[in-house]
Amino acid sequence: MARKIPHGEFRNKERTKLKLIQAVGEIIRTQGYTKLGVNRIADTAGVSKKLIYRYFGNADKLIETYIRGEDYWMAFYDSLRQLADHKDDDYGKKTIEMTLKNLYEHMSNSQEAQKIILWEISEKSQLMFEICNDREKLGATILAKMDPLFDKTDIDIRGILALILGGIYYIVLHSNSTGGSFCEIENENRKNRISRSIETILEWAYNEAEKQAK
Repeated sequence: MARKIPHGEFRNKERTKLKLIQAVGEIIRTQGYTKLGVNRIADTAGVSKKLIYRYFGNADKLIETYIRGEDYWMAFYDSLRQLADHKDDDYGKKTIEMTLKNLYEHMSNSQEAQKIILWEISEKSQLMFEICNDREKLGATILAKMDPLFDKTDIDIRGILALILGGIYYIVLHSNSTGGSFCEIENENRKNRISRSIETILEWAYNEAEKQAK
């Protein structure tokens, strides 16, 4: 018969796990992903490194737990999947518009998310490869909502979304690095202008697709 874990012991375990996960984020944010290691994570969390192995198996699993919680697509996987599965009559327009706007907001406000993207594009990593594949699988469910409309046209909605997504990532990383304007758009105006531009691009793409599909 399995030992029943006392409530206090369970609470202490969860607190320790949270400390370790938060320590990974602090190291990524302040020192970079290259500094991640068992000893540094444990020291930053203020706990024994043995607890990393006890609660996560190894440091890689701990880091994966942190990244999957911080990555926009993974953190909101269930919510986005529900949106993708939701029946609507606009071929996913509202879903993708909200998803892109929220991505910009999330990336702008999370230094850790920015560091993760930099890690992803600067070094080959099995973990990042797996997360990218999971993102693609989620994206495929959202894109499938658009296919009945765009498959009948010459509008490449995947190409358009790739440019928007790439633009969001680059604009946020550029702004964080330089702190200056981008295409003569200052930081204080950027969120609203990017948001409106996402709406404009999608509105054009959908309107043009509907015209061609008739």
